[in-house]
Amino acid sequence: MELSSSNKIAQDKLKLLYILNYINLPLTNAEITNFILDNDFLDYFTLQQSLGDLCDSKFVVLNLKNGNKYYSISEAGIVALDMFSEKLPKYFINQVEKNFSNLKKEIKKHRELLGHYYKKKDDEYIVSLQVMENESTIFSLSINVPDEELAKHICKKWDSSPETIFSSILKTLTTDFN
Repeated sequence: MELSSSNKIAQDKLKLLYILNYINLPLTNAEITNFILDNDFLDYFTLQQSLGDLCDSKFVVLNLKNGNKYYSISEAGIVALDMFSEKLPKYFINQVEKNFSNLKKEIKKHRELLGHYYKKKDDEYIVSLQVMENESTIFSLSINVPDEELAKHICKKWDSSPETIFSSILKTLTTDFN
């Protein structure tokens, strides 16, 4: 059975609300776009139009945090989703649950283990490494390095194995040297 154009638009918006509700973490436009396109749920233009419409109608809220814009489902969006969730195809729900369960863990991990750098002067970069837990910083290390290449290298190394580096630093700092 072919959906009418307006029903398809409504169902696309419901799909987007379902995904935002399922992941239950604020997401950037790039994250949403990558997840939706990687899973072939919507095309780019439909996604952007739906996201804009959902924000305009207050079903999705846009918040600024740490210089990034994050989308999340609003209370009104949750109510709308509850009212119309039976309009979502079962195959879609199964696909979201299958494809997005590990994604939630990855996003959370990425947001809790942060590494970035910035230029302070011509020959000076600051590398900042952090471990967050429940939106609180439990570890923070800033390193002053002489060039961008070294700053990038440190961030890349941190991104590849932050748990190992963090535990190594903790072990070094807490080991009794007697």
